[in-house]
Order: sequence, then structure tokens, then C-alpha cells
Amino acid sequence: MSELIKKALTVKNYDLQGSSDLDALYSMVRCEDDKGDTVHFKQVVMLNYLKRHGAMNTDTPHIWYYKHLNKKAIILIAVEKANGKVEYDIDQMRRVARSTILKGLVYGVLAIPAGVIIATATYGLGLLFIPYGLYLSYRSVFKFPKMLRRQTLVNDLAAHGVVVR
Repeated sequence: MSELIKKALTVKNYDLQGSSDLDALYSMVRCEDDKGDTVHFKQVVMLNYLKRHGAMNTDTPHIWYYKHLNKKAIILIAVEKANGKVEYDIDQMRRVARSTILKGLVYGVLAIPAGVIIATATYGLGLLFIPYGLYLSYRSVFKFPKMLRRQTLVNDLAAHGVVVR
């Protein structure tokens, strides 16, 4: 399971890939840490609540609390502003976890028919898509909701000194 990472970052540039009323997906996010090193994230998932509080403001240092979804994709849990106040919304994270469960069920249901269709077009090679689709379904139904559940996030934030009420 992914550990909660606390890091001081300054956003330099990003591309908005997709947005909904709950969250936003940014791609090709380039940040600079407090040591001056450049950090690249392929994808950043962020609640709109954190965006409104300036988490993606460029050239402004913020402390991000995030978890890795995979090697180059993260989900932003909380952001600490310049005045020291930590902004987070655990209840909205619960809605994100529920949406990943729904997405995982869709992956699981569609993995076998899609694999058969792809296999027909590629003379059987597409059957390798079925285990990959089932793996994506497993991650979305079991791994991500466990990582984003309320008690896990409260404990992780408490380990970094943030009191969640």
C-alpha cells in the first residue's frame, strides 16, 4: 500500500487533462522541491476543494500530502498553505473511493468480452488483455478504496502531525 508522502513543492507548469464536479486530473505536472530538484508527475488526481484552495497555483510553494497510485501517478490528499493551515476533505475522498469501485466493476465486466473481440482481430493475441483487465478491476475495487478509506487517511495524516476532526 502506498505511504502518505509530505513534500514541499512549487508547481511550475501542468496540463489539465480532465475535470468533473468532484475532482480534476492533471497531466505532465512539473514541480520543483525545496532543494531545487525538478519532480515530474505523469498524472495528478486532485479534489476540486484543494484546487480552490490554491494547490495548483504556479510559482507558490505549498506542502503537498499525497499517495502514489503507481510509479508516476499520485492522488493529492491534503495541502498545507503558507499560513500553516492544512486543507483536506476526507468526505470527498470517500466519494472518489466509491467511484473507483464502480470503475473497477466496469473493468471486470468488460474485460472478457473486450479480450475476445481483441483476440478475434489479432488471431488470439488479444486474450492477454483479459488478465490485464481483471488486474485493473482488482486494483480499482480493492486496492484504491482501502488506500483512500477514512481511517487510513486519518492515521496517515496523524503520523505527519495533522489532526483530523
